[in-house]
Amino acid sequence: MARRGWVTKWSLTSDRVTKDIVGIDAIRGPGHDVNPNKTQPESWRLAIAVAIGCGLVGLALRYVAREHATDDAIQHLIPWYVFARDHGVAGLAEAFTNYTPFYSYLLLIAARFDWLGEPLSLVKAISAVFELGCAITVAQIVWRATKLPSRASLAFCAVWLAPTVIFNGAVWAESDSIWTYFTLVSIALFMRDRNGVASFAMAFSVKAQGVFLGPFVLGMILRRRIHPAWLATVPGIYVVLAIPVLVAGRSLASVFAVYLDQAHTFNRLTMNAANIWVLAGGLPYAIGVAVGMVLAAASGLALSIFIARSRRAGPEFILLVACVSLMLMPYLLPKMHERYFYAFELASIALACLNPRYVPFAVIAQVDGVLSYLAFENGIVLGVLPAALCNSLLVYYLVHDLWRGERGFRFPKLAWLGFIASTAGLFSYLVIEGPGLNISPLYLLATGLVTAAALLLLKESRGDLAGPDQLP
Repeated sequence: MARRGWVTKWSLTSDRVTKDIVGIDAIRGPGHDVNPNKTQPESWRLAIAVAIGCGLVGLALRYVAREHATDDAIQHLIPWYVFARDHGVAGLAEAFTNYTPFYSYLLLIAARFDWLGEPLSLVKAISAVFELGCAITVAQIVWRATKLPSRASLAFCAVWLAPTVIFNGAVWAESDSIWTYFTLVSIALFMRDRNGVASFAMAFSVKAQGVFLGPFVLGMILRRRIHPAWLATVPGIYVVLAIPVLVAGRSLASVFAVYLDQAHTFNRLTMNAANIWVLAGGLPYAIGVAVGMVLAAASGLALSIFIARSRRAGPEFILLVACVSLMLMPYLLPKMHERYFYAFELASIALACLNPRYVPFAVIAQVDGVLSYLAFENGIVLGVLPAALCNSLLVYYLVHDLWRGERGFRFPKLAWLGFIASTAGLFSYLVIEGPGLNISPLYLLATGLVTAAALLLLKESRGDLAGPDQLP
């Protein structure tokens, strides 16, 4: 809850977060201690109670959505589960999914609990387990950086109840929480000055989207002078995870061609992803793919070099560069789905809990995610354009902050009000208008308003510029 008259600034050193509160009417109760390392038992109890309450609400939402089935679930996920249940371990000899072997193992584990519910519910339970892991990991990231139980509890609740998380797992039964969990673990390890390459390799071995963290990991390898031999863990872990299916009799070619086969599944520059390719829809497919790959590779390499050469340090900087990597790659790459911003959406929540200056980033990311999800869920494709425009703003300000070293926080009340009102208007229009491509003047007005409000919110939430010693 915002307290009137407060201006809160967060400044980060190499190993900890210090909180400087400037104001004349800050409320200090009895026994107040400004040392963040000393927390009162009451703070812990309240934080735990809030987390438990939100945890139960999240479980209730997932229970309500347990029977909702998409076309993907009916055509792919449920048949995969049934095959795993009916054939058991012997089924590993067949490529009964178009995912990597790790997901087949999870289906076999879920099938052991077949008596608990319907196939779709058990498939969704796999995602829910890793969603819980993501929420706990983000809470740990925030706790280690701030030592504030309220912030850690807020982080847990925000991830566990995030609209895109509910959409992805509870509604669609998608598995993006799995690779995202290992991605977040990798980031958390690097934030603790530990080697997170193996966790990154695990994320990539689950789904190819784990590569979105690649520029960040390469930059940290160069920055920390980690031996390049650690890069061998990327194919190495994939091979180790494939051993059970190879022993079961599955062909070597099918195991190692999974990502190549996935790359040829669709021939569109964007699969409802709110990225740059929404704004370049008229570009021929082959040219767009080539340009997108070059753009992503060049930008990723530039980011890695920046990370390696930057003199900035501290948990916020490490998390910020990770967020830039997770946002920049799906924004520039072609053939992306709406779900591929999932890891950024969760990492941005952690960043917002470290520094309130980034709260608008996390909120806008959720709004853009829901607008994109509606394109597949309800056929409301007109929401993808404003989402792509707002994501473009997020990319610009993330890169700008990384380059210039922004910090601090302002609470732009009117900007928040404008963003909420314009977003509500856009959602109302899209729901009433429904599926289709009816680009009316009212739609253009709603799109312009929500984009302008997002721009205003991002600009006005900016804090003080860091000193020269914080610049790269």
